[in-house]
Amino acid sequence: MHCLIFGFGYMGKIRYDVLRRHPAVRKITVVDPALDPSAEGLRGALLEPGAPVPWATVDAAFICTPNNVTADLCVEAIARCGRVFCEKPPGRNWEDFCRIAEAAARTPRHTLMFGFNHRLHPSVQSAKALLSDGKLGDVLYVKGTYGKSGGIRHRQNWRSNPVVAGGGILLDQGVHMLDLFQLFLGPLALVEAVLTDAFWGSGLEDNAFILLRSARGAPAFLHSSATLWKHTFRFEIGCRDGYLIGSGLLSKTGSYGREQLVIGKRQFEDEALALGNPREEIIHFDRDESWEKEVNEFLGAVQEGQPAAHGTLDDARLVMEVIRDVYALAERQPMVRSAT
Repeated sequence: MHCLIFGFGYMGKIRYDVLRRHPAVRKITVVDPALDPSAEGLRGALLEPGAPVPWATVDAAFICTPNNVTADLCVEAIARCGRVFCEKPPGRNWEDFCRIAEAAARTPRHTLMFGFNHRLHPSVQSAKALLSDGKLGDVLYVKGTYGKSGGIRHRQNWRSNPVVAGGGILLDQGVHMLDLFQLFLGPLALVEAVLTDAFWGSGLEDNAFILLRSARGAPAFLHSSATLWKHTFRFEIGCRDGYLIGSGLLSKTGSYGREQLVIGKRQFEDEALALGNPREEIIHFDRDESWEKEVNEFLGAVQEGQPAAHGTLDDARLVMEVIRDVYALAERQPMVRSAT
């Protein structure tokens, strides 16, 4: 297979490394006009500036670019080769997403997958399996916190540029937790949202507080933040007969801590040895295979001419509908702004 990668930033490098190890991939071409053709160890793989994209030989395209060009490249790649992996978010806004969806509708037998790799993290997969077997009972609520510290170069990053990014921390990182909420609960409707730009002053939200409700009435609450100062990934699922708490996240930097899942069973005071403290089981995870699993699933679907099983257009639509509604609500109410 000949794979094309648009963009060789953080995600482009990750996809490149995974594709190099895939037995079906015989050639990789990288398109990134910001790179020198001899740089980054890409001699022979980086397309020369001004050279035409070799669409006729491309089996699959990976879109790993800043948000402002994601939709244009995704639409072109769908039309040119019909087999596209697109990083999250699927564009800067709802309009960008709709352009991608319309391109997919015009292209029969396409394969389109979006980069929601958090579904494939071991704590999430284990939690989903436990919910599916029904032993914890119906889900009563879900809570999630996903945040980072921003960093000293946060204001200079393209993610802090409204024209390039389109949205703030909710669109950039909270999108993953929203996807997990809908993995656990199904489609969600917006109840309330509060956005703030209280510290970074970029004109985009640096904190998002989102309350949602599932079709069955279960609430879900998300705090997405660029001001947590301590990198945090945590989800809590309360059920009729117990609870699940996932925390930590296996990542390239290791800054989110060791990934684990706590499994607790409901015990009232006549059963528990300590009041309000039921027995818990803790599972630790030390291997993150989400990147490989995601690429393997996508390329397998490409080879078989089948749609992707996760990160689908419908999965992306559900998340982008919530984000669209959050930003629409934010336009009708004042956002707390930084004084700096």
